[in-house]
Amino acid sequence: MKKGKVRRTVILIIVACMILTVLGCVAWKKRIGIYNTYMKMTGREPSRTTQWVLKGKEIGYHKQVIKTGKNKSETLQIADNGSNMEKVESTITQEASWVDTSLEVDQQLEEEQKNGYTWEEPLIVQNPYRYSPLTAVILFDTDEECEVRVTVKGKTEAADIEGTIDASTSHRVPVVGLYAGQENTVLLELLDDTGKVSDSQEIKITTDELPEKMNDAVTPVKTSGESALPLTIVHGQGARYPYAYDCMGDVRWYLDRKSDKFGIYPLSNDRFLFAAGDIGITNIGKPDTSDLYEADYLGRAYKLYYIQQGVHHDIAEKEPGGNLLILSNSGEEYYWDMIQEIDRETGEVVDELKLSDIFRKQYVNSIDWAHINTISYQASDDTILISPRNLSAAVKIKWSTKEIVWMLGDPKLWKDTEFEQYVLQPEDDFVYQFYQHSVYQLTADLDGNPETQEISMFDNHASFFKDRIKDIYDNPKESYVLVYSVNEKDKTVKQIKKIPVTYSQITSNTCYDETSGHIFGMCGYVKGRSGINYEMDYETGEIINQYQISSWFYRSTPMKIDYNDLASAMETDENYICGELLKPVETTKKLTKTTDQMPDESEVSMRLMDRILYVRSDYHAISQIIFSGEDHTYVYDLSDKLIFSEKMMLVNQEMAVPLTDMSADSYDVYVVYKDEFYNSGQTITIK
Repeated sequence: MKKGKVRRTVILIIVACMILTVLGCVAWKKRIGIYNTYMKMTGREPSRTTQWVLKGKEIGYHKQVIKTGKNKSETLQIADNGSNMEKVESTITQEASWVDTSLEVDQQLEEEQKNGYTWEEPLIVQNPYRYSPLTAVILFDTDEECEVRVTVKGKTEAADIEGTIDASTSHRVPVVGLYAGQENTVLLELLDDTGKVSDSQEIKITTDELPEKMNDAVTPVKTSGESALPLTIVHGQGARYPYAYDCMGDVRWYLDRKSDKFGIYPLSNDRFLFAAGDIGITNIGKPDTSDLYEADYLGRAYKLYYIQQGVHHDIAEKEPGGNLLILSNSGEEYYWDMIQEIDRETGEVVDELKLSDIFRKQYVNSIDWAHINTISYQASDDTILISPRNLSAAVKIKWSTKEIVWMLGDPKLWKDTEFEQYVLQPEDDFVYQFYQHSVYQLTADLDGNPETQEISMFDNHASFFKDRIKDIYDNPKESYVLVYSVNEKDKTVKQIKKIPVTYSQITSNTCYDETSGHIFGMCGYVKGRSGINYEMDYETGEIINQYQISSWFYRSTPMKIDYNDLASAMETDENYICGELLKPVETTKKLTKTTDQMPDESEVSMRLMDRILYVRSDYHAISQIIFSGEDHTYVYDLSDKLIFSEKMMLVNQEMAVPLTDMSADSYDVYVVYKDEFYNSGQTITIK
């Protein structure tokens, strides 16, 4: 070979190597290198979280003043009853829990009852528990045992709100459903043992105006003058202060306490679980609340659960009064993808399912790949029915074995995957759902076949991940109330009802009232960020009532009132504050203290509730909270927590930090805020 040709060959090789090196560096810099390409080709593409770590550009703040390593995720079991406030002294404002303030008022009412108020001169206490302004209690005694019927008179007879309390001689009568900003007429009737009225009287109760945010909250578009639901609750998202309206669209109840973005979760005992607003667990997505109260419609709270991984979208009971199945977050790689079973008494996590453990590599390709938005439990076969919205599928799973029973969704989405075998096969033609909400198994037999199960669904018929559905999405720009008939034995499904409603891109739900045969389409997110609620005849699809909701909302649900429960004195568990939280970790590493004080514009604030420290700041602005004592040092470390969007940092967050396991000492509180180290100026002494 000639020397010139050899020289050219060597030069070409060198140039090629240089180009490959440059391309490799660029590929590494941009994270689109050979490694990622190979991972994609082999179906093992790293999750977005892993890719962000590769970038070395984690969003948020991650500085450690005390090096604790990564993954400090040890949790602490909470078992408390509000009796330990005196064990903590602090410069930080201390407050009682909602349960404690409820108990205090309830005990005062019990004492007041002993003063012997009479039927002729009862005691009327409006909004006794501070948080439910359109309620009251009426105290009086009678010589003979009798039932009491209480009726808040409505603007029409159909708008009356009525309930009956069991027979007694000592009466604490709950009043629910007052109108705001007017004098209300409340009819009390004494009933003898045959149910006949032995005496009656009218009582007047005057209320304050609604808060400005609730003015014109509901506007009737079409009303028949009556409804299958005496009161309908609107909650979550744009309705952070839950409220309820009657058949005429008038607000008759609201809770003057801010919820989180998902609002409240009705319980079988006609109470509800209240997800506290702005209190958020740091995870890769949006902060979800850690604080979950069991409360009633008078505004009493009975229990506080701490949920370490946060709770979102939905909660189900395994049985009335039994364990809770909550939707939660798996942690660092994904969010809105996990189900946990919570012990109803202790708040302990006793079982869990990460949905990625079932679906593995297929479809698990984004942080919010699942987006579970409903869950229910069927005790008859120990199954859960869930709605992973971003899979456009409803999935039934055996809870004890974590095995898929069936899936309801377009078979085209699952063709040639290992999940194809679980997909129900359609009988007759129907349009499949896209990015649905509110999937529940009904108790009613709507198809006349005892061998089938009826499933209701709100089909948003939206299109978020168009690459997944681009070949099958029909883009009708309307949503649907759907009912399916599922034959589990044959693995088949029929769509037995499809009622078009206003297009609602996200949130929303449907429910069915078996007594009236009415079905409801609650459109939570329509154009202009408002809502529309429909009450329809199931058989004909005819609209019976239609209400315009001024704000968008997460869900709208029936309000069911247990008057005897509301009339009873509170009973709580021994440890009515319970659950699990990430714990501060003790360290022997020396802290080099700082005298720098928190800047005024830091937005950091603190409050103490029993032995829980709440720290408020912008989301992910705090990476460490350090408790420096004379003999002990503890670090609450969030430095390894990742978030996926800078937009999340505009959200306000309040973190619940447990002090219950910290040794007796006097501590100065330091904060690593936006990667700067500050002395908060606050002290905590644990006795």
